[in-house]
Amino acid sequence: MKKTATVMIALMALCGGCGVLGFGSGDPAKFVKPSVAVIKFDNRAPFPLEWDLGDGMKEMLTDALVTSERYRVIERLEIDTVLRELRFQYTGSTRRAGRAEQGRLKNVQYLIKGTITDFGHVSNSDGFFRHIDYFDIFTSAQKAIMGMTLQVIEVESGEVVSSTRLEKAVNARDVTVNSGYSKMAMGGGMFVRTPLGRATASVIGRAVKQITRSIAERKWNPKVAALQPDGTIALNGGENRKMRNGAVYEVRELGQPIVNPENEDILGYARGRVIGWLEVTQVKELYSIARIISGERAAFKAGQLCRPSEVPTFEGQPVADIRR
Repeated sequence: MKKTATVMIALMALCGGCGVLGFGSGDPAKFVKPSVAVIKFDNRAPFPLEWDLGDGMKEMLTDALVTSERYRVIERLEIDTVLRELRFQYTGSTRRAGRAEQGRLKNVQYLIKGTITDFGHVSNSDGFFRHIDYFDIFTSAQKAIMGMTLQVIEVESGEVVSSTRLEKAVNARDVTVNSGYSKMAMGGGMFVRTPLGRATASVIGRAVKQITRSIAERKWNPKVAALQPDGTIALNGGENRKMRNGAVYEVRELGQPIVNPENEDILGYARGRVIGWLEVTQVKELYSIARIISGERAAFKAGQLCRPSEVPTFEGQPVADIRR
């Protein structure tokens, strides 16, 4: 199911500005970007039209996650096609130039799955929803309702990080499902303007916010990417992460893991020893170059975390060796 940017703009407007401005608040450049894959939704809601609701919800949620700029979204459904193409490129039938490198497929950290529990029109008689003639209610007291459960699962542990029930109802007037939706596709430009489309857009927006609160609220900090021959240090963030010249970072060794004795889960890491301090001198598109302003070059290694800091000084000079 392919949708245009116009459709996504309409969807974001209908859900009250929950696109880039609301799909998880905050500047995307300042937060970690987890890699996620969205699984086709299970569907338990009766619906008379030949819509694939499970695939439709998967596509709409995927688009919303990409639009939020807070995630790396991996499409696992087409992985077999990708693998076939990689194998074909190494049969000798194609040129070496431009050949994709093997072993570079990105790993998924979290799986997102959902179950559609309500999708259609219901009566609003007597002040509550009543499923009377679910598909062909002709009274004006109708609501379009969309409901689902959403789960975020950590791939490494299999743990359900969050499980949420989401539901939205909007006034539907006299529109019936059979007559009002028969000439459109789920997720299309016409759909997002309907009562059921507005309810779905609202649920999608709330779903992205819930996912963001669960796994994407941790602030991003650069890491040491490589030691340059000229003595400088490359960091894994540049213009894409709004790095700036003159920014100073404290670099520490990774501390010992703190392990839960009940289940051997890693709860976190102890605070490591200070390696030194770096100052950003050049900002490229995807990486930055920093100079060492305190510390021994041999102590810096790829993967070490950098945190914004100021350099401790003594009599106006940087302190070269501080143990914390």
